[in-house]
Amino acid sequence: MNFRDNTIGEYLRSPMRFYEQMKTEQDNMPTYVKLLGNFDVPDFDFDDLNVQDRTILTKYSTDYGYNDNNAKLDMVEMQDLPKALVDVCSGFDVKLPNLTMSIQSPGNVVPAHVDTWKFWCDRYPKEMEQYTFYDTKFYVWFLSDRDVGHTFQCGYNDINWKKGDLVEIPFYTRHATSNAGYTDKLLIQCLGIQTIK
Repeated sequence: MNFRDNTIGEYLRSPMRFYEQMKTEQDNMPTYVKLLGNFDVPDFDFDDLNVQDRTILTKYSTDYGYNDNNAKLDMVEMQDLPKALVDVCSGFDVKLPNLTMSIQSPGNVVPAHVDTWKFWCDRYPKEMEQYTFYDTKFYVWFLSDRDVGHTFQCGYNDINWKKGDLVEIPFYTRHATSNAGYTDKLLIQCLGIQTIK
């Protein structure tokens, strides 16, 4: 199997092959962070959001001491995002998007990981059989300014952002985030299919 020829769905059904191939990609492909521009963040009422706990812990991460108390991550799913935010995201170079707002409160981390695209596959079960990982785009849109203690690391690249910045990272990039500050860190993750190859 390889990421250029086999579909996202095939890898979703073969998690061991997925992680083996991810390691190969990480060893052989460059890790980069590409700033695509700055997009105005419209006002929205935070209190109206349907925030859900989406803490994801694996056996691997819990073996290293990560738990519900230090790796908590709240999210707002695409269908619950304010229309004004979704409208801005519709201008990104992507089709078939899956958008999630991440809310990382002070004192929490997300351990280093790669995204499996499971939630994108849940949203697009037919399309996951038509596209490969090399057809994809992975964007992060920062909804708040970086504060002291906020981090977002892609490979060995530490992103320095301001509110509204949109960055692209390769699908195979290990990334991790932390909030050692005193304010929530807000961003939207956009996974989708590139519109132009």
